[in-house]
Amino acid sequence: MLRELEFTRGSCTDRKVTELPLHFADETKLRIIAAAESLYAQRSIDSVSFREIAQAAGNRNTNAVQYHFGNRDALVQAIFAWRVWQMEGPRGEAIATLEANGGPFDLHSLMRILCEPILDLTDGEGRHTYAAFMSKYLLQQRPAGVLHAGDTRPDLNANLRWLLDRINRMVGAEDLYLGDYRLALSYLVVINMLVLSDNEGLQKRKPKQFRERFEIALTMAVAALERSFS
Repeated sequence: MLRELEFTRGSCTDRKVTELPLHFADETKLRIIAAAESLYAQRSIDSVSFREIAQAAGNRNTNAVQYHFGNRDALVQAIFAWRVWQMEGPRGEAIATLEANGGPFDLHSLMRILCEPILDLTDGEGRHTYAAFMSKYLLQQRPAGVLHAGDTRPDLNANLRWLLDRINRMVGAEDLYLGDYRLALSYLVVINMLVLSDNEGLQKRKPKQFRERFEIALTMAVAALERSFS
């Protein structure tokens, strides 16, 4: 069973993040979460041991990961929850601005709010480890039925859920799961651009070109969505 009770604090109301979840106030747990994300991003979720994660987190006790999280499923869900919580604030502010301006509530605007916050989720070396982790998840774990915090954590995902529901209403009319499939493929365009650019060291060398690539990838993702149901 996932240790959900340790996440009981933390919520979003009126587009604002109101309180830090307990896991993210614990430095040891946070180091483990960050180390796991980085290793999973480099390799795969199934190929990294708890011992490797503990060592990467700087923990001498190689049983620390199991002690704090219990199992791999709980650790993966902790990564999702951590990153969803980090992006809730920026997404909420962007949604509030959109609502105050009366829109536009089109796919391009909604996809921008969905994707743009991930640009700031980097490790100590500036790599977009969550993007790489999410790429592997969408290609391997989600098709196998592993859920994301966007599906399961209403205490943390209010703004993300608002975006996903609105986009899915636009692109998934024929089938409940078709919208999710279309959105995942489009999201992969953006996050795989980040992975590719990281492999080239582009953000550090040419930040302007990196930003241009993001805009191109976002335009491609939106175009793919629009073509899929037009």
